[in-house]
Amino acid sequence: MRESDLVLEYAVQARRALEAKGFQVRLTRQGNDNPSFDDRSAMANAQRGTVFVTLHVSSTGSPGTVRVYTMSDFPAAPNATGLIPWDRAQAPFLELSHRLGDLVQGQLTLQFKGSPNTAQPATVRQLRTTAAPAIAVEVSSILVEDPAELARMGTGITDAIARGVAAFRPIYDASPVPGAVP
Repeated sequence: MRESDLVLEYAVQARRALEAKGFQVRLTRQGNDNPSFDDRSAMANAQRGTVFVTLHVSSTGSPGTVRVYTMSDFPAAPNATGLIPWDRAQAPFLELSHRLGDLVQGQLTLQFKGSPNTAQPATVRQLRTTAAPAIAVEVSSILVEDPAELARMGTGITDAIARGVAAFRPIYDASPVPGAVP
């Protein structure tokens, strides 16, 4: 089982679960193409009122658990033009990302015992350049005895993501962050 195939299957399942809740979904990867992190961020940044969820399978952590990461706090760099530097695009969205992350992590914890109760801060390259609430969902672990176990986790993962994003929607819609309201 290839991690890229498994993650793509999770993404397709997440798309279905989110669309069932009335969301429009755009995948940043359709197959085994591999757009750069910047290309993926640019796709998200081109959308108005978006949230960004990146999925991964980890080589660490207790098998059968799922962790949500949000970008570690960092101050926005001052810029005389008023523009946000590309590598700090996440700065205005940190609080919203943390709230989204906690909502999704809470749903995942209900599905996967041993998962943390709240989202964890981390310096995630792909999140740093995303100008929207953004989280990384990391499934543990490639070290499971039966790789099919990871595939079976898909429905629980994607349903938890959809429930967390749906719970986040009213928070995001009420947010004063530019671009937050569709």
